Amino acid sequence: MRDHRPRTTASLLDDSQIGNIQQRAIALSKLDKAVKQHLDCSDHCRVSNYRQGTLIIETASASWSMRLNYERNNLIRKLREQLLPQLASIEVKVNPALAAVERKQEDKAPDIVQKPISPLAAQYLLTTAKNAPDKVKKKLERLAALAANKRRE
Repeated sequence: MRDHRPRTTASLLDDSQIGNIQQRAIALSKLDKAVKQHLDCSDHCRVSNYRQGTLIIETASASWSMRLNYERNNLIRKLREQLLPQLASIEVKVNPALAAVERKQEDKAPDIVQKPISPLAAQYLLTTAKNAPDKVKKKLERLAALAANKRRE
């Protein structure tokens, strides 16, 4: 009969393949840190996989791919000394999506920027509202009231 009692997450990680996945993710994270330390390319490259003695690194552009190819032998030597004595080769792949994610984080401007309304601008709005139709008049007066609210704060 199956046991349906609640189990801790630690026991779940020990019993199944999730533990293996977690250990692999930790190992790839260590490799990623080592590669980024050696190459100083934290925004432009990342370790994506390691299988059968081949380390696969993704780059944001072809220029970074070329730089990694120049540094390939030095990187293999460093990683063999520090982490992976069985490392045979490094494969570099260009992943344009990596550059797109990077750009989104850096160039993102706030969606709405509220600029303060000066008292002079509020006065102009109220003057314009005097001769405006009722619907527009109410909106202009509300805008002018925003300037008064900003002065109180």
